[in-house]
Amino acid sequence: MLKTILRSPIFPIILLIFIIASLVLQLNTQPLLGRICSWTAFIFALIWTILIKRQNNKDPKGSIKLSGFIPYEFREMDEGQQWVTFKACRNVYIYYSLAIPIAAFICFIFSKYIFVPLLSIGALGVGQYIVYWMTTSRLLKRT
Repeated sequence: MLKTILRSPIFPIILLIFIIASLVLQLNTQPLLGRICSWTAFIFALIWTILIKRQNNKDPKGSIKLSGFIPYEFREMDEGQQWVTFKACRNVYIYYSLAIPIAAFICFIFSKYIFVPLLSIGALGVGQYIVYWMTTSRLLKRT
């Protein structure tokens, strides 16, 4: 159960949200709240690292790499999993082909606000995870 949670996008999404909130609050004249979000992100990343180390000690064969360049999602076991990954990546590509122009337009319209590009990047990242995981869960339920 812990292994599934650690490999899910929950931790990176929460960490991304705290980092963006920290930057937005520090730039938006709320330095105290920004520092609180920064420390929360740091503590959250530390807990995540400790949990991964603990899981790796319990299960050395199925260890989770902290600094892997290839995301866990791309380590396919068989042709079926490769097909699911292909379909999910295709949907993420379609998502980006629509979302990047929208994000650029929003950044252009609200260019006087310095935190809008940060929020746009955060929304793009969270959207990518949502599209990928919705597609994989939908396709894996079919099989």
